Amino acid sequence: MKLGTKLTLYLSLIIILVLSGYGYFDILSRRDILINKMKTEVRSTAQTLKVSLETIQLPEEMNYVQSLLDAVSGHGRTLGVVVYYQNENLIFHTHSLEKGFDPYLGLIKRSIRENRSQEKFESFEKIPLFSYTLPFKDRTGKHIGGVSILQDTSLMEKEVEKSKWSVLATIFVLICGTVALVLLATRKWVIEPISELIDGINHLSKGDLDHRIQMRRRDELSRLAQAFNQMAVDLKAARERIFREAETRLELERSLRQSEKLAAIGQLASELAHEIGTPLNVIHGRAELIQKKPEDKEQLKKYLSIILYQTERITKIIQQLLGFVRKKKPKQEPLNICNLLGTTLDFLDHPIQKQQVKVVKNWSETLPLVNGDSDQLQQVFLNLILNAIQSMPDGGRLCLSASLRQTLREGVDENQRPYMEVCVEDTGVGMEKEIIQQIFDPFFTTKDAGTGLGLKVAQGIVQDHEGWIEVVSQKGEGSIFKVYLPPLQEEFRDDGKKP
Repeated sequence: MKLGTKLTLYLSLIIILVLSGYGYFDILSRRDILINKMKTEVRSTAQTLKVSLETIQLPEEMNYVQSLLDAVSGHGRTLGVVVYYQNENLIFHTHSLEKGFDPYLGLIKRSIRENRSQEKFESFEKIPLFSYTLPFKDRTGKHIGGVSILQDTSLMEKEVEKSKWSVLATIFVLICGTVALVLLATRKWVIEPISELIDGINHLSKGDLDHRIQMRRRDELSRLAQAFNQMAVDLKAARERIFREAETRLELERSLRQSEKLAAIGQLASELAHEIGTPLNVIHGRAELIQKKPEDKEQLKKYLSIILYQTERITKIIQQLLGFVRKKKPKQEPLNICNLLGTTLDFLDHPIQKQQVKVVKNWSETLPLVNGDSDQLQQVFLNLILNAIQSMPDGGRLCLSASLRQTLREGVDENQRPYMEVCVEDTGVGMEKEIIQQIFDPFFTTKDAGTGLGLKVAQGIVQDHEGWIEVVSQKGEGSIFKVYLPPLQEEFRDDGKKP
């Protein structure tokens, strides 16, 4: 049930109870007033009749007594009158009480004995009535008799009933009017403002921080609307600040990755110098031979072909280097991890041969694609493979593998799901447990000329691709770096084939 409906219902219930109580007590009050008015009339009539009866001489004026009683009972509300003279044992009554005056005779005798008036509500022949009985005395103060007047109360009850319906009608009109007023006031002052607040919250939840609530009032809901507007302003400012900070952070991360990339290029520069120097020497030698025998067209053609081939080789090496060094914004595209690993191995072919490292490749061509930035992921694998090569100064075995595994990322996944697992395993010097715990810390390095940023940058790149890196290593037994990346298609068997 809505708040406005509840409020209207509760207020209406309170109003109905209050007005109903007021009407009930008003009806009782009116009834009491009518009863007291009727009693006053009966008492007044009885007192007047008493004075006349006390001065009558019996038995000479018996007819006068009867005519007096008939005159009193002729009043519209008086049902009957009974008079009793105890000395003469005479009983006078109106014709309406021909057969039923005995109970009232008893009341008169009791009133004479107790020397006080008697009042009683009862019914006579199914007619509701009020009887008033009082004694009267002679001139010497001696009780000589009593009189009882019977007043018909049905007319009074009709007036009470009429008054009751009048009060009920008035209360009903008041209740309807008040409930309608409460309903309108609740709708205007409660339901509509709350609806505006709910609408504002809905806009806010959808990201519309420019929405404002306009309430030109001076109450708690207006202050709540002002607080809501201020909250929207603060949230908008906070969102803009977060966006700026996020952009700054991304720019710093890009700069950090670029710095690490340049550092890696510095480490490769000496190796690439040899790679470029060899074709340059070939070119230089063939150029000297051409210079010595420019007339030998057949040899000239052969030497020029060799020079062109070596020039293309140098160009390819330089393009690979520039493509790796050039700073680009990260992009997301479907990638074949196996092809990316192969390209990275080609790039490191010279240091692999120089260190006499045997490379073992273990992956399937049917592995699913991953979504990511090829340059950034190549930087990760280049860093890991280069570290593995450098950890085997006397040669060894480098094993690269890629497979699909059912696992879960702690703190993120509730159930196991498929992840692409890329393992870089070496038979190098390995690491101690204390070093493993610090290798991803910025500027921590075990190399004499290292920057200490390579693994930290690699970890950041993998995390940006919704993955993570695990390390297993023992001193003297080599290391295994495992990179986990989510595939584009999630439902695969562990062997890497589609179901």
